[in-house]
Amino acid sequence: MKKKKKEALRAAKSEQVFDPELMRMYMMGATNPGFSNKIDRSEDIVDLHLEKIDSGNGTIPGHEALFVQLDKFEAALDKAIGAGKLEFRVIHGFGKGKLKEEIYKILEKHPNVRSYVNDHHSRYGFGSTLILLQ
Repeated sequence: MKKKKKEALRAAKSEQVFDPELMRMYMMGATNPGFSNKIDRSEDIVDLHLEKIDSGNGTIPGHEALFVQLDKFEAALDKAIGAGKLEFRVIHGFGKGKLKEEIYKILEKHPNVRSYVNDHHSRYGFGSTLILLQ
């Protein structure tokens, strides 16, 4: 009976998949990433693509688009800071770079932002910025 349990345990261990995000969280000091300061995974990332932003009727006039995106970004950043998060990612896309430029102006002056980097992400490429919070 013990031999079967050991074999079953060994088989279960061999089927485990390495999760790099979970490993990173452990390395960052989270004792239990499932119950870390990351309250809701969806709050760790904000996508500012216009088609992702709920604007009521689904259309945002071109001259208002940047303002709507920046409002959404600032609200999400405030929510992340209020939740005590250590990092936050904003998806701004590529485009002409105006949105990213305006976001960086906000980040430069924000007292709760430790640093930020437009690093490559496997899912978003260089169209996102990782923000490290204090």
